[in-house]
Amino acid sequence: MSSQSNFPVLGPIIIGTSDIVKAKTFYIAVFGIVVDSESKSYVSARTIDGTRIELEEDSENRFPQWAARNIGTYKNCEFHVADLIFFLQSVVEHGGKIVSSPITRPWGDINAEFSDCDGNVFLVSQRTAKSVA
Repeated sequence: MSSQSNFPVLGPIIIGTSDIVKAKTFYIAVFGIVVDSESKSYVSARTIDGTRIELEEDSENRFPQWAARNIGTYKNCEFHVADLIFFLQSVVEHGGKIVSSPITRPWGDINAEFSDCDGNVFLVSQRTAKSVA
């Protein structure tokens, strides 16, 4: 086996939740996810660009301390939107919060941080002509 064949590839973004129904409703409304499969404590979905997202409640199948490490924590990933203000309004309308107000970065992106209903925090960016040049 070559080392290259053993390099990791990115799997789904796993988002811990304390209420799978509430989380599913939020992510359908705010992210436009399409649910592919689900069970009592799990939802597998994709965004419009095909990014895989899994919403998961704590269960007996998790590692010890799973909930403390996965629910209400910072998710180190970045989402891009065409209209940051419109997106943040949708977040708030559906029960999320703005954690850090929009700020224009030296490279041109406009960034903000928001949280979902469980307090999971994400970075969201609006790319500008300067940032893609």
